[in-house]
Amino acid sequence: MHQKNNTFTNNPICLYLLIIAGISLAFIMTSQPALADSMPGGNVKDPTVRAVDLAQPAVVRIITTVPGQLSVHFPPSTDVNFPQKSTDSYEISLSGTGAFITSQGDILTADHVVNPPRNQQLSEALYGKAAQDVADYMNKNVQKGSDSVTADQVLQQLTSGQLKSTSTFQKPGSSVFLSTSYTGLTNASNFQSLPAGAGVNVDQIKKESPSDQQDTAIVHVPMTDTLSVSIGDSTNVHPQDKLTIVGFPGNADVGKSPDSLLTSSLNQIYVSSLKTSDAGAPLIQVGGNVEHGDSGGPALDNQGTIVGIVSFGVDNNSNGPNGTSFLQASSSAQAMVKSLNLDTKSGKQQTLWGQAFNAYAATDAGHWGQAQQNFASLQKGYPLFKASQQFYDYAQKQAKNGPITTPSPQKKPSSQPSAQASTSWQAIALTVGSILLVIVLVGAVLASALRPRNKIKKQQPVASANRKPLAATATPGDKSQPDPANRVAASPSPQKTPGGAPSPVGQNTLSLKIWPCGHMNRPGARFCTICGEPAPLSPDDA
Repeated sequence: MHQKNNTFTNNPICLYLLIIAGISLAFIMTSQPALADSMPGGNVKDPTVRAVDLAQPAVVRIITTVPGQLSVHFPPSTDVNFPQKSTDSYEISLSGTGAFITSQGDILTADHVVNPPRNQQLSEALYGKAAQDVADYMNKNVQKGSDSVTADQVLQQLTSGQLKSTSTFQKPGSSVFLSTSYTGLTNASNFQSLPAGAGVNVDQIKKESPSDQQDTAIVHVPMTDTLSVSIGDSTNVHPQDKLTIVGFPGNADVGKSPDSLLTSSLNQIYVSSLKTSDAGAPLIQVGGNVEHGDSGGPALDNQGTIVGIVSFGVDNNSNGPNGTSFLQASSSAQAMVKSLNLDTKSGKQQTLWGQAFNAYAATDAGHWGQAQQNFASLQKGYPLFKASQQFYDYAQKQAKNGPITTPSPQKKPSSQPSAQASTSWQAIALTVGSILLVIVLVGAVLASALRPRNKIKKQQPVASANRKPLAATATPGDKSQPDPANRVAASPSPQKTPGGAPSPVGQNTLSLKIWPCGHMNRPGARFCTICGEPAPLSPDDA
């Protein structure tokens, strides 16, 4: 009857493999950098994501206010101006988007954002502002002795033309507000509480083309050394291309706090067709989520350059998610820039921002330390750029995992692969290595466990004459090799020696037997002491 084979105790190789596997897995676990769960900036290994990340802080929200008055005609011959104080006016606020294109405060937007057309849409906004005042006047002076009217009823009468009126508008004024992608969350309770410099008034419209022509404008604010976005070549845009618009869609205004209203949105759109307006303006027809409030916003290609300016939809009802919208091609803006002789080279802040972010997304030895240093310089020179703090914090945390060294200045940041890509390849290589190690370990264990059992099952008693002796083993009678009879094992029962003489009782000697392998072993042995061959089957086991 055979005893159970203990693979691990009888095979030290398995123990060695287990030790090696444990050490290897421990090395894999400890060699990985302790990255944060969420990396600011998203998937920066994607060049398009990086390009949009770089451009987003330079995109601003533009709020234009148009003062207006409404003259209402009451039959038979009374005309009343609202507001009734001649010095007052109703302020109609419209929202759009723009982007800095120079470091000296020049912003590219759609013309209708800063110079709204005096059309029915603007008049209806004025009706809404004046409706309550008109209703109060009618209930006091016109509806005597009859049922009073509500503001909603007055609004319906003004809109339908039942109540005749004339709208008058004064010159609009626009204000520009930096987004939370630049200032970070301000926790301001209202726009008047925003940090100094977060909102400024437009002091000049440098160049514009009306909305019925190219609907493009370049306006100026009194700011210097601003971030900026480059204007790209719209002739390289083709149908099926994907673009990214950065804007402030009205449907996304779910809160009234400045932080909510000044958080920009990113939407991917695709190019449907290239067309030309009746006025000869080159247009880019796009499909996707483009809404009111995105007007004037930049459409970025995969290099992060402006190739279009959000302009208009087919009509007011269809201009929305999944509707058809049109961009003014950037070639119109390029012509304006050229005519104004604007310097569109990156300023100091934009250069430092680009260096810091590209170091942040790189994989060079010490790139985290370099990014940390660049972001620290950015924060010191531009304290209002608080949104860069999250990138500094993350880079600082990663820099602690290794020495802070500066990448070689010969390498261009834009040509560096991303940090996420390097980490991903390292993780893949280590994972594959771990899997292979486990496979080798399992294979070795199985081979070690199955080999002796298979031999035992297949073992059959054969004559020693049919076996070939191993080179290092001795056969009985071969005096040149050590005699197996000299190997004595303890046993509680007296046995006979090979010579046939009885062995004295109490001397713990055993009689030896010749096994099929040709070597002599004691009864009860499980393996040959010379060659390691398993014990032959007994008649009871056969």
